[in-house]
Amino acid sequence: MIFDGDLNDIKHARKFVRECDRIYHLAGKNREDEGAILKNNIVSTANLVLATILEEVDPEIIFASSKQVEWNGRSEYGFTKLAEEEIIKKAGKWCIFRIPNVYGPGCRPFYNSVIATFCYQIAKGEPVTIKDPSIAREFIFIDDLIESLLEPELGSYNHPRGQVMTLGEIYSLLTDRIGSHRNLERCLSYFKEGVEIDA
Repeated sequence: MIFDGDLNDIKHARKFVRECDRIYHLAGKNREDEGAILKNNIVSTANLVLATILEEVDPEIIFASSKQVEWNGRSEYGFTKLAEEEIIKKAGKWCIFRIPNVYGPGCRPFYNSVIATFCYQIAKGEPVTIKDPSIAREFIFIDDLIESLLEPELGSYNHPRGQVMTLGEIYSLLTDRIGSHRNLERCLSYFKEGVEIDA
């Protein structure tokens, strides 16, 4: 069952948790005006956990945190995720995944995926600007992440491993070395197939 409501409304959260044995908490803002990420994400996560307490149910809560808590814990997003982790641990059954940068077909360009942005620009014949091609980040393909999420270890932090690539390497693998990295090629194909994106 997919949650169809407002996690900032405790009544919606209470109704939802009554029906669940396991909850994948993937919701949250990561780009917004200052203060909005903190306000939205903390309240929604707290409501989810509080709802289980008020309803006296004990579903497993699998929380999608971010490696930003390690890489950039002083940013609003990293700080918020760290606070949410502490809230999640108030649930009876929990597992926290600290996830690196996710990419794959369906990711939104110009929002939270540099790979999706590159793929979109290349597919549309737009120029790609890279200020520092030597910047390296860890990236995980969506299928690999899902496989990890389906086997949580309750009461623990999980650190799904991705692949470290530089921005320059990613661009090269999407252009002059296309075909040598299957998952990046799948992302590029997604945009080349004419998917319309509200950028």
